[in-house]
Amino acid sequence: MSFAEVLNQTAATAYLQKSVLGRVPQALLFCGPCGVGKKKAALAFAKALNCLDPRCRQTGDCCGVCAHCKAIDGGIYPDVVVADFLYQARLEVKKDPGDKGYEEELEKELAKQQRIKVDTIRDITAKSQQKSAVNGWKVFIIDEAQSMQAEAANALLKFIEEPPQKTVWVLLTDKKAAMLKTILSRCQPLQFAPLPEETVERLLRQANPEITDPALAARYSQGSLARAVRAAEALDILHAAEPGPAWPAAAAAALPRGMVAARQSAQAVLDVVMLALHDAWTQAVDEKTRLAYQQALKKMENYKIAVLRNVSPALTVETALMGLDKLHIRI
Repeated sequence: MSFAEVLNQTAATAYLQKSVLGRVPQALLFCGPCGVGKKKAALAFAKALNCLDPRCRQTGDCCGVCAHCKAIDGGIYPDVVVADFLYQARLEVKKDPGDKGYEEELEKELAKQQRIKVDTIRDITAKSQQKSAVNGWKVFIIDEAQSMQAEAANALLKFIEEPPQKTVWVLLTDKKAAMLKTILSRCQPLQFAPLPEETVERLLRQANPEITDPALAARYSQGSLARAVRAAEALDILHAAEPGPAWPAAAAAALPRGMVAARQSAQAVLDVVMLALHDAWTQAVDEKTRLAYQQALKKMENYKIAVLRNVSPALTVETALMGLDKLHIRI
């Protein structure tokens, strides 16, 4: 994987290549929707900084096939750390990876992850102070950076402000406004744009050939491959029965059984419904109809909050869908 594989982010990748050839910022903040290539770009940046091919290094890119590039792709390069919810869950599992029941416990821990905790930040900041294992660049990538607890963000501050030589921090977020101003002031922002709908559809067909209607999922993606995958799941749930009196109950019954999965799927269903309502609102021809759509959108926002507060996902989805027939919404 090189920068060329980070699609439709020309400005961002050009800046990163220029940085590799010149001055590398001590801390970068990749901003933009989820599923548009931020993590892929961060890993390509880490590889470009550590690639063993001198020809690629002269262009600020990576070869993708040398020992360092392959190790970074495989997640085993000692000086490149991706701190995400999976990394945090692994820290919290009390068993060794080879122990019986490790995978089951890891899955349970992963389902609980909602915030990046201070202990996780302390773990990676301690690693940032260690000597490089291969005398290259140390790159620390924090995914979902907006989810850092306040204590975790404060614990990170001095390390991104004064990192050791040849150390760079890359924070990824889709909610820049939710981050501490003290963190924002210490990072060089780099904006990532939503992907074109046709790009999302093509990537969706390549990565998820089992999806029923990639074109429709891409329409509801808002330019994000990750959202397209969630939209595809939501569309399957919404199409579990034909529109009519039994439709809300059938869609609710199609949610996954586990609470965590059901909550995530309910959120995805509500997101798709809200996008359909928004499209209808933009096309409404009279003020009365527009007002009805606005009121429905406000209700959907409240339903999303209810799901986060542990109200039954199935009951919430069924209630949310019951009022759509009067609005003539078709998804």
